[in-house]
Amino acid sequence: MIERIQHIGYLVADLDETVAWFEKTFGGKKVGGGPLAIGRNAILRFGQVEVDLIEPTDNGNLPKDALTMHHVGYIVPDILKEIEELKVKGFKFVAESPSTNVMGQEVLMIDSTTTNGILVHLTQNTPRSNTSDFGHGLPIDEIVHAGYLVEDLDSTIAWYLEKLDGVHVGGGATANGGRNAFVNFAQVQVELIEPGDKSTLGGKVQTMDHVGYAVADINSAILQCQNRGIRFVGDAPRTNSIGQQVLYFDTATSRGTRMHLTKLPD
Repeated sequence: MIERIQHIGYLVADLDETVAWFEKTFGGKKVGGGPLAIGRNAILRFGQVEVDLIEPTDNGNLPKDALTMHHVGYIVPDILKEIEELKVKGFKFVAESPSTNVMGQEVLMIDSTTTNGILVHLTQNTPRSNTSDFGHGLPIDEIVHAGYLVEDLDSTIAWYLEKLDGVHVGGGATANGGRNAFVNFAQVQVELIEPGDKSTLGGKVQTMDHVGYAVADINSAILQCQNRGIRFVGDAPRTNSIGQQVLYFDTATSRGTRMHLTKLPD
């Protein structure tokens, strides 16, 4: 059972500079990190959530001063049980068994050929994991969903319903001439967006688009963000098709990546 989204992972060209930006802008605290097979990383926590920042060894193609969405980490209570259950549904994994990361967690990436090309990993905390160093900076309660651009909305909804026992809970037309859908599965959610201009997908079936951060008091959170230099694309939140109040960050102040604050329905 997937309990929550642990973090969103980003590729960055300069790890140290990006860590400093999260510390200043989000009030984040670096709680771990180190060398990886592909480079090095840092884990930062703010509110009750975290980000995984990855600086690849080969980072020449990454834009400067930008966050490139890379993966989603899901927390599960029993990673071995979850692996076996997902295998029955046709998922494959990049290794035979989980490995222990620099945070003391058991981690295993799902083979992206079985996830429509997106990168997702399972994570289980262990007695060695740091599970208490939260509460810094912006008052983010949880990552309510990861948002994805998709080539075909109907077939992607069907995929989530079949492969992850999802429930389609709403959606409709979007401002750019496309349409979207929200799908809940286990204890998490995805937002799927079929854009009016599918060239934004870059030829992919599904690609990461944004992250939604849930807050208890959206108006207070907006003011705190503004005090830290974050701007928004509107003056006030709008209510989406499933009753969430949403306000997107201006990407000029969020390193080119899409994020929004979310107040969940009571």
